[in-house]
Amino acid sequence: MNIQTIKHSLVSAVKNLPGKSIGKKVVVIECDDWGSIGMPSEKAYRKLSAAGLPVEKSRFYQEDTLEDTPDLEALFTVLRKYQDSRGNHAVMTPFCNMANPDFERIKSGGFQEYYPEVFTETYRRYGRSARMMDLWRLGISEGIFVPEYHGREHIATDLWLRFLREGDAKLRTAFDSGFVCYSPPGLPAQAKDFRPNFYIIGDHAREGLRRSMEEGIDLFKTVFGFAPIVFNAPNGVFLPEFNKSLIEKGVRFNAVPRKRLDRNEDGQYRHRSYVTGHQTAEGMTCYVRNCNFEPTDPAYKNTDHVVNQINGAFLCGKAAIIGTHRANFVGGVKVSCRDKGLSELDILLKRLLKRWPDIEFRSSRQFTDLLL
Repeated sequence: MNIQTIKHSLVSAVKNLPGKSIGKKVVVIECDDWGSIGMPSEKAYRKLSAAGLPVEKSRFYQEDTLEDTPDLEALFTVLRKYQDSRGNHAVMTPFCNMANPDFERIKSGGFQEYYPEVFTETYRRYGRSARMMDLWRLGISEGIFVPEYHGREHIATDLWLRFLREGDAKLRTAFDSGFVCYSPPGLPAQAKDFRPNFYIIGDHAREGLRRSMEEGIDLFKTVFGFAPIVFNAPNGVFLPEFNKSLIEKGVRFNAVPRKRLDRNEDGQYRHRSYVTGHQTAEGMTCYVRNCNFEPTDPAYKNTDHVVNQINGAFLCGKAAIIGTHRANFVGGVKVSCRDKGLSELDILLKRLLKRWPDIEFRSSRQFTDLLL
């Protein structure tokens, strides 16, 4: 082990000092954005780029798209290769957005009202295989792909409609291509590309947002046949006052970044620090994602970075909660991205079992048992 590796592990350990320790080497992989549309297709990407939209500036818009059967099949193959000392396969927890925009109805209504489309219907509209939900059920039954909740949409719907009504040409071009993520002039930086669906301006949209969050949980129950117990807010932006509604719907745990952008009582968004084991006044138990794994990010070099983060967590008796995104594991726009992401996941899992033979693979749901 070289000096640089030791340094990185110690830095990670210091960050992991606060919060609840569990005394076990637990690995949890949490992967965001499943169910949301992303970039519709490679053809749409080329069209949007030619129209002057800066889609090439974000890897998510170059790589991320709605999942398909080859994506899940290839991912499951990697996860099934590895078992911990208890005989449990590696597991990924997909955090799901349950709905996407119904573009036709929204346009027909003059952009006055938002209409959701459950992601299973988006599968049909995108021409995804009828086997998609069979694969979801298979992953759940095998315990290797067990979903939790990421909000109804991954879109700041109220703001999006407002800017669509104002008629920005590039935003309308994106809309006509079935794409959301463009920042027109005047959009607050904290709401970049309309991605954080819990970002609102003023109080008028608050109750509608609360209802959509609750409706998303109902959709989750209908689609998957069970209720989520863990929530993660898209883009790390949230309204803590909604914790009460989440708890009433059966969601008792919140996966958070170390600093989340929370809306205060004065309507302003400010960063708030969190530690694992923190319990809110409403009774929501929070835990921190303390590792990140983004193998298709241009800045990514190899698995050393995440292994050092995991080592720092284990040194402090913490679980390694690895945050990642669907963009690393889907190939609908670029097959090479899926190949790269799965290859690096394969390498990572192999390294972890070799270095720590006593690690435990757990889903987010299984991990929360250790926080009680």
